Order: sequence, then C-alpha cells, then structure tokens
Amino acid sequence: MNLLCLALTALLGRSLPEVLREAVLVPLGASESWSWHGYRNTHLGAVPVVSGGAHWGGGMFMSAGDLARIGQLYLTGGRWAGRQLVSGDWLARSWRPCAVKREYGFLWWLNDLRTVFPNAPASGRAARGNGGRHLLWVDPARDLVIASHWGDDVEQLINDVSAAVVRQRR
Repeated sequence: MNLLCLALTALLGRSLPEVLREAVLVPLGASESWSWHGYRNTHLGAVPVVSGGAHWGGGMFMSAGDLARIGQLYLTGGRWAGRQLVSGDWLARSWRPCAVKREYGFLWWLNDLRTVFPNAPASGRAARGNGGRHLLWVDPARDLVIASHWGDDVEQLINDVSAAVVRQRR
C-alpha cells in the first residue's frame, strides 16, 4: 500500500488527500472530518507522500458514515449522482483474485473461498484496518454495505446483518 501511495503521488504530482477529496469525497458528500497523514518528513519533492496503513502516526482516518459512502460507491460500479467517480475497471479488478493470494484483490479481502471470514457469506468483500477491528464489508449479492469501527467480533456483525438482509443478486 505504501508503494502504491508513492507511485500515485509521483504519477499525479499532487497530494493524494487533495486528489481523494476533490475526485471522490466531495462528490460523495462525505464529511470534512476525515484525514490522511503520511509519515514525518516523507515527501516527493515538495509534495507530501501519505502512507497506506495507520502505523506510527500515518494513515487514513475516516468516520464509519464516510467509509460506508465509499462502500456504496463500489456497489454502484464507481458511479455517484450520474458521474463516474472511480473507474469501473479498477473496481472490477479490486474484486478479482490476485495470482499470488486468491483471497486478495486490489486492497480488498475476497471471501469467495471463505478463508477471510469462514462463516460469513462468500459473496462479500472486506477492507480492514487497525488489526481487523475497522471494517468495510460490501456484499453485492445483498446490496449491502457495513462500516464498523472498533469491533471486537466483526464476523459476528457481518453474519447478523447478512442474515437480516434478503439476497438480491447472484
């Protein structure tokens, strides 16, 4: 993730939090309370480079509500209010197993093989942080998004909510 952030900063020549704010979060109607920090003194020229994980003071911090908006963006194929905010191709690749680790896509854990959450629906995808205690769960088959912070048993949360939602798509 850190290498991806460095590469995108070099490619765009701009701060990734600015790009995310302008291209995705403002159009989604996200709050202004989120933040994304890099490590101290990590710059590419004058542009700060943010980190992927929230380690040693770096990383992204976002409310569950804003996180849920990102999950909804994945459900809509990257479209929001009639605009394509994120490439549909990127989203499709995000949920395609990688050759090295079949339960992982582009920054998403795929539950197809039930190795991530053995008892949760195989149709779900998870983005996790803070040692797995922060969760963004997206289940296209149920048209379902779950965003949770500081959960002790996120698999139980997924199972309870999924059981209450009728499967929509195959």
